[in-house]
Amino acid sequence: MNLLYVDESGDTGKTGTDHLVLGAAALFEGKWRYLRVALAKLLKKYFPDEARRPPEIHCSHLRSGKGPFAALSISERFGFFAELCALLNDFRDSEITLFAVVYHKQAWFARNPGATGDALYSAAFADLVSRFDLFLKRRYREGFPSKGLIIADPRNSTLSRALRKCVLQFHDTGTPWATMENVIESVLFLESHESPGLQLADLCSYAVWRTIAAGDDALARKLKYCFDREPMTSTGAAGKWHGMKYVGSDPIVRERVTTVWT
Repeated sequence: MNLLYVDESGDTGKTGTDHLVLGAAALFEGKWRYLRVALAKLLKKYFPDEARRPPEIHCSHLRSGKGPFAALSISERFGFFAELCALLNDFRDSEITLFAVVYHKQAWFARNPGATGDALYSAAFADLVSRFDLFLKRRYREGFPSKGLIIADPRNSTLSRALRKCVLQFHDTGTPWATMENVIESVLFLESHESPGLQLADLCSYAVWRTIAAGDDALARKLKYCFDREPMTSTGAAGKWHGMKYVGSDPIVRERVTTVWT
């Protein structure tokens, strides 16, 4: 089974951030414990004093030196990021696969007048889940059949109910793009400090966020080949980046995305 951990950067309001990013990490279940141990070792390396060790890796706090990460120098924080990205690449071969969708909020609300922020999140979520299901279908054709389960960090109760309703609807009628054949159950919710997979999803969404919002693609380039991609040997759409999608009309952001994932 593949576990899809979902996190986001940005907000869903009509004001606020320009974009909403949903990032996700699909982890093969057999590697869950290995990942948990590897992340624990990384935290222990930089925080040998258990009393000062943060309970989880939160990428925006790591970069800014907020909270427990204030104890690290700038070079140590960038070293931490480098080792975290290297860890993901070590797990890359069909054991950890990344996905992200970026929605330009102004353009989406213009096309959907009267829609709520929860509706925006649900639309982006549907896009993300369809990409995960496409990945599972391709793995089936390659001889590696597997089902998928979605795990998210709990948000407000209204949105959590909306996401569960979305997945149940996908089971009945499919996503807007295709029938959903490999994702089972509804959405499960865990706190991020309880889940190593959610911390990887945080890294994914943060790396994409830095790319689109700040023009800083250093993290994204380190993770580039962890994103889902059509095999170069495929007879159709060889090399296409299924793991990254930009939905919007901002030419600067589109260029930032295509510069990395091209």
